[in-house]
Amino acid sequence: MVLWLLLAILGAATVSHAAASMVSASLDPRSFSVDQAATLTITINDGDGTIGELPQVDGLDFERRGQSSQHQWMNGSLSSSVSTIYQVQAFRPGSYTIPSISITVDGKQLQTEAIAFEVTPAAAVVPQQGGGVAPLPLTGDEAGQLAFLRVTSVKGKSYVGEVLPLEIKAYFRRGLRASLNSQPRLNGDGFVLTQSNKEPAQTEEVVDNVPYAVLTWPGTLSGIKEGRQNVSITIEATLLLPDKRRRSAPLGGDPFFGNDIFADFFNQQQLQEKKIQIVSKDMALQVLPLPTEGKPADFSGAIGKFDLQVKAQPTEVGLGDPITLTMTVQGTGNFDRVDAPVLSRTEGWKSYSPSSKMTAGARVGQGSKVFEQAIVAKDMDKTTIPPLSFSFFDPEAGKYQTLRSDPIPLRVTKDENAGKNEQLSSGANGQGASNNTTAKDAGSGDGQGRPDGAGARAGENGAGQAGHPDASGMNLAPLHSQLGSLQQGLLPLASRTSFQIVALISFLLLVAVISLKIRARRLANNPALCRHREMVQLLEYSLREIEKSRQQGNTQDFLAVCRKAMQEQLGFIWQTEPGAITLADLRQRLAPDAELITLFATAESGAYVVESPLSRQEMVEYAGKLERELRQLQ
Repeated sequence: MVLWLLLAILGAATVSHAAASMVSASLDPRSFSVDQAATLTITINDGDGTIGELPQVDGLDFERRGQSSQHQWMNGSLSSSVSTIYQVQAFRPGSYTIPSISITVDGKQLQTEAIAFEVTPAAAVVPQQGGGVAPLPLTGDEAGQLAFLRVTSVKGKSYVGEVLPLEIKAYFRRGLRASLNSQPRLNGDGFVLTQSNKEPAQTEEVVDNVPYAVLTWPGTLSGIKEGRQNVSITIEATLLLPDKRRRSAPLGGDPFFGNDIFADFFNQQQLQEKKIQIVSKDMALQVLPLPTEGKPADFSGAIGKFDLQVKAQPTEVGLGDPITLTMTVQGTGNFDRVDAPVLSRTEGWKSYSPSSKMTAGARVGQGSKVFEQAIVAKDMDKTTIPPLSFSFFDPEAGKYQTLRSDPIPLRVTKDENAGKNEQLSSGANGQGASNNTTAKDAGSGDGQGRPDGAGARAGENGAGQAGHPDASGMNLAPLHSQLGSLQQGLLPLASRTSFQIVALISFLLLVAVISLKIRARRLANNPALCRHREMVQLLEYSLREIEKSRQQGNTQDFLAVCRKAMQEQLGFIWQTEPGAITLADLRQRLAPDAELITLFATAESGAYVVESPLSRQEMVEYAGKLERELRQLQ
């Protein structure tokens, strides 16, 4: 009985061992850094199996890389195995465990063993004397991160609507390929982040003896809700990480990874994409309400420090003539809430709506705003233009300030020119009436038997030439004794050669104008034709810019110009904003093997961080491929 029990236990253990040996999971290596990856291999022996979903592990990313099979004869029997390979990428350093993975083999549920491993901080590469490199771990708060975000310190307390200048810096380890998927974004609903539309400035900095490529955005924060808030800044990016180690494939060789640290566009080495979200540290900010005590009546919401300058032109005017006030408000603050200064006294003045023009300063939040306003004096006794006032809140002093301009001397006179013009006009009309009356009387005869016709001629001649007084003392021209040249008949206007030439030219011009109108209307009704012509013109301009950048030999500028050219052409086709097109959009809209995806990936990854410059020959080849692909889009 005891013998049978021992045999049963031995058989059960054998079956359990056999089941466990049918599936296995291994991770190589068991320790790696965040800028590297490990290989997870799941093997099924002598059976037809299905691998279930891999477990979700916080901080880990699994990506399937392929599958291989192996068949082997041993002692006259055939054995086989199927291995599925996954790439494991960690987002941050730490200790991790891959739980048991469920696998169905021949209708049975089997489990692999859990795998524990370590992820270490990334090792930086800094130059040494002699041209070598040595790994150096980071020691700051950003230790172990491939990229991080910093925001310049902002004062903890501010008022509603106050502009707080800040600077956003994104740090990427030098040697990495990176592309931005978004602009800096604010996390928090109590503030508004304002940025310029310019591209970020690109520099290099060394942090804890580690070189970084740095992108810098200037901007401002404005509180819109009272109370204490925690805010942070976020940027999304994609890193192209090369595999720095050579791994052995299950059947030998290295089909998935290479040895080069940096991918070469012309060798087409495979790189792994890693989408990351860079978040700055939380900033604890408090927004205070504006005080109600001492608030001026003309306060429009301007907060900051400002100066006021006022000019008037002209200062000597006639009653009712307009005067142009030029008012300049300059300084630092929220210029969107700066309104035009107002007259301290409005009695006896008529004013019109002002116009404004904003000019930004060297720093964010700085600038000047120029207002122009027309005013008219209603009374003759105005000797000065009254002071103009502008009120704002000074956050440093914590109180309202009112700026007042000096009175401007003014002279208002009666418009004497208008009276002279009236007199001249009246005199001219009177003289004309007198002449008409004289001609009429002369034309009616003089009562001595002279016919009316002679009198009329005398009147006409008298109207045409003055200087000889008649018996009545009026200046009349003497009678002419010569008839002058006579013409037998009038030639019709349409029969004249000059008129016919002018009419023909006018007709041809009219036909040309009508033809141009018809052509313009046809083009307007065919937007596709207009867009195609604009695309062609834009492409020719972009190709000239690419060639100019290539001749200069700067890889980073060259790739930036190429990326912009692709975005503009695709923006025309997709009817979207060119600057918003990213590599993800190309992969979603184009065929997977499209050459344009590879060209865009190289240009986008090199526009900000370039690990090794392209040679002139490589630039020529790249530009040729790009031109061919862009012309095919036409």
